[in-house]
Amino acid sequence: MSRIAITAFSGWNDAGEAATGVIEHLHEVWPTRPAGAVDAEEFIDFQINRPEIRTTEEGVRVITWPDTLVHLVTPPRGPEIVTVMGPEPSLHWKRYCDEVLEQLQALDVSSVLALGALLADSPHTRPLPVSAQVEPVPTQPVAGSELYSGPIGVPTILARRTASAGLRTTSIWVQVPHYVSQNSSPKAVLGLMREVQDLVSAPIPLDELIEDAEAWERGVDELARTDEDVAEYVAQLERAQDAAALPEASGDAIAKEFEQFLRRRRETD
Repeated sequence: MSRIAITAFSGWNDAGEAATGVIEHLHEVWPTRPAGAVDAEEFIDFQINRPEIRTTEEGVRVITWPDTLVHLVTPPRGPEIVTVMGPEPSLHWKRYCDEVLEQLQALDVSSVLALGALLADSPHTRPLPVSAQVEPVPTQPVAGSELYSGPIGVPTILARRTASAGLRTTSIWVQVPHYVSQNSSPKAVLGLMREVQDLVSAPIPLDELIEDAEAWERGVDELARTDEDVAEYVAQLERAQDAAALPEASGDAIAKEFEQFLRRRRETD
């Protein structure tokens, strides 16, 4: 039985640690074993993503390198899931994506879920907008007059590469409120996870994640109560989203939010 792969990369495309949080949750709830890796040496700037040293339970000092790790996750039913997670590489993106693709093909992967998270003007009090779009073959014309044009990250590059190789690839992105971007967002993880659930046959245990998401929302509520500027800003976002009557963001809306995210990033750099 062919396998499904889920990819996530920390850094620029992982607002609120939402994309990598999905894979970490799957590793916690289902049996997981190593299946491969992409060595960091050729692709990572170690001044940006530094190796770490730690002491094992046996008292041995070991260095952990920021490699991209490939694991096999075994749900209680259905095909195994291949997870790919690591820092977004700094160098040689084309060669990097080819190496990831080679490992996916060796593991008999037939479809890919490419996860990402971006900062957006979304209120934390509402369901965080999630978009899911099947990646077209790169040579296939795409309809739409307001499609996003601008900088992209490795999730998009890899999604295009796997689609061109014949793997059915779905890109799934969640919008994370930018005013609480400093910490991880379990509510954003939950939003992505529910979209993943629609494409995975085995039910994913979510009780703990739901509790974490509710606690996160209560914490941000408390922040808003103690800061009038934040409270007013959240109210403005709520009014705007309610007026638009969009329970889920369209692909065009995601693109517009992404453009706003890039403008904010340029202003703060």
